[in-house]
Amino acid sequence: MMLVFCALGLWQLQRADEKQQTQSELEELSMLPPRNLNLQSNHLKSASKALATGHYLVNEQFLLDNIVHKGKPGYYLMSPFLLSNRDEVILVNRGWLAKQQNGLPEFKTPTEQLSLRGILALPRSKPVILGSIDHPISATPPLWYYMDMEVFQQQSSYKALPLILRLAPEPDSDFVRDWPKFQAKSGMHIGYAIQWFVFAFFVLIALLGINFKSKAKPNKNNSNN
Repeated sequence: MMLVFCALGLWQLQRADEKQQTQSELEELSMLPPRNLNLQSNHLKSASKALATGHYLVNEQFLLDNIVHKGKPGYYLMSPFLLSNRDEVILVNRGWLAKQQNGLPEFKTPTEQLSLRGILALPRSKPVILGSIDHPISATPPLWYYMDMEVFQQQSSYKALPLILRLAPEPDSDFVRDWPKFQAKSGMHIGYAIQWFVFAFFVLIALLGINFKSKAKPNKNNSNN
């Protein structure tokens, strides 16, 4: 049992180190200039700053459901963005919209050529689904319950980049762009590690106590004889 507790403590220390390394990498990426996706769209890294020029594919955008912001239900508006001079699209997360009681939220999508800035991010992971769910739901725009890049690629007219672009916040925007930030929480893992090592120490003390008592009994019997 003591070895198990020690192993768990070492694992928590390893997790703390990994989180700290990730935090350092993110800080380094934030200091780099943005990647121009029109010039280079391969070897992209999540959390990198990026810029892109092109136009939205209005007929292929959709709402991503089940997005909660500050306790309120809503959607992310996901709009494919065709890169100028390239047959590639990047899926743009334009931000959060609150859920309306009388239907889907209203928004405007510009059709002219635009230059966008934002942060690259991995798509939300596909959840484990029990049973069948129609995906996407027929609506205008279509309503998706979860992000599925495979389905998006199948429906898209162009090759899709593996990452999405979270747009930078803008004043007076109809969209909320309060993107989640990575929190290392390495101190939490160190605290758990100390806890496991304390358990291992208690087990060691208990074993030493049992061993001491077992040796003391024969000595007592010998003295009585």
